[in-house]
Amino acid sequence: MYRNRLFHIIKSACRVNKQTVAKIRNITPVTIGFLTAVKCDRKRPEFDVSLDVDTLEHDYLIRQATTVNVNAATQLLTVTLVAIQDTSERLRDALTKEICLVKQALEWGEDGTPPHHWDQLVAVRGSLCDLRHNLHTLLSYMDYAEKLATVAAEISYLSGNIAASDAICERIDHACRSCNTQKQLNHELQQESLELQQQAIINSPHLEDKIKHDANQKTNKGRS
Repeated sequence: MYRNRLFHIIKSACRVNKQTVAKIRNITPVTIGFLTAVKCDRKRPEFDVSLDVDTLEHDYLIRQATTVNVNAATQLLTVTLVAIQDTSERLRDALTKEICLVKQALEWGEDGTPPHHWDQLVAVRGSLCDLRHNLHTLLSYMDYAEKLATVAAEISYLSGNIAASDAICERIDHACRSCNTQKQLNHELQQESLELQQQAIINSPHLEDKIKHDANQKTNKGRS
């Protein structure tokens, strides 16, 4: 009887031990994982994520200002370039008309050329003088506009606004190439006009004097 009671006590103890071990097995993985996570969080390095709001605001405002500056410089380049192209085209038209008039005068001769033909030639030369002066002024504007645009590109690059800097650099290059093209076209036609005038002076020595005389008369009449 004593032996049976002892057997039941041992059996009950084993059953309780198995239930406790099962509970520990169910709970332990979660507890260990939680402790490991806590331990990892404690070892995680701390970074200083504080931001200097004033610095960010200043940098942003500077980049915005450089963008406005780039847009203004680009607009100045565009307007000046269009004016140069338009004036150059008008100058070449006047040069072409002058060449035609001089050729006709050489063909007809000094005595056979009608008076209104000389008047047209004098008027064309007066227009050429004004156009050359305007074109010279516009080319001076372009020099200053190019310098201004170059400064805007440099400031944009230093402020970190690389896209705006690259864009205006391309615009500067385009404007310079376009101006050089216009200068070359004007120079070629002006050279042709000068060669024709030299030929006219050689063939008709009094032709140039007559043109200048008529021009002086028109100038004096305009002043009076």
